[in-house]
Amino acid sequence: MENFSKDETFLARWIAGELSPEELQKFENSQGYPVLKKINDASQNLKAPTFNDQALLIKLKELNKPQPKVKKLIPNWAYSAAAVLVVALGLLYVMTLSSHYQTSFGEQLAVLLPDNSSVKLNANSKLEYKTLNWKSNRRLELEGEAFFDVEKGQSFKVFTDLGLVEVLGTEFNVISRDTYFEVQCMEGKVRVSSNTLNEEVVLLPGDAVRVANNRLEEWNFSLDEPNWTLGESTFFNTPISQVLLALENQFQIKFDKTNIDLNKRFTGAFTHKNLNLALKTVSGPMGISYTVDKENNTILLNSYNNN
Repeated sequence: MENFSKDETFLARWIAGELSPEELQKFENSQGYPVLKKINDASQNLKAPTFNDQALLIKLKELNKPQPKVKKLIPNWAYSAAAVLVVALGLLYVMTLSSHYQTSFGEQLAVLLPDNSSVKLNANSKLEYKTLNWKSNRRLELEGEAFFDVEKGQSFKVFTDLGLVEVLGTEFNVISRDTYFEVQCMEGKVRVSSNTLNEEVVLLPGDAVRVANNRLEEWNFSLDEPNWTLGESTFFNTPISQVLLALENQFQIKFDKTNIDLNKRFTGAFTHKNLNLALKTVSGPMGISYTVDKENNTILLNSYNNN
């Protein structure tokens, strides 16, 4: 709070309206003034319990007790207490500041972080981070899928329910949904830790890793950016359950998967622009037929061969 912190009575005098015009003007131009003013304004709405001093005085006279001496409304110690309260509330307010982002079905969102790192959120995904000391503590929480383009600097960490991704400056894609965890590194170097398997893997450009069915799998790819940012989702030997989940998130639909083998793997892609075309490009190669249950707003899936 600049030089104001050197004067222990400064905040108390400000609250009591005892600052000189010069002091007040300098304080109002300081960086911390907006937060402290908001806290002070809110504190004005706090009400003390009602106190019937006249009734108490009459009672004292009836008991022939001397009338208590009149004291100042605000004793000296209250100035210090008020200053401490304002500072404490100010710190609490700043420390709890956080940013939340969430996408809906078929929606994508670009987020620019305080250090100019960028994040693209895929459909039905959530991102959260604390704004306090961001440059020295760059960490986020992710649920869903996101593509990160990270500026070089201090450690950058992405926390999910299934694992942790840590980098110093790179581009990578993360999926964390249900029990499925996947990371693809496009640039730089990424350290991936799995919560469920207690394993750690270091990825270089073109390296990918996933945790599916309680197994760690690694493979290579040749993309500079995930295709979902361009309107098409691509998959390599991915469990069909995750492909169907991606379809649900993009088109706001619901599948009845009772009659298909969810352990099958899919390699291919589907477009985000046409639901019928997307269904055909996934169901055909997998030997799956589908019918629409309009009453329940559900797409029923059935296997028709053993491929």
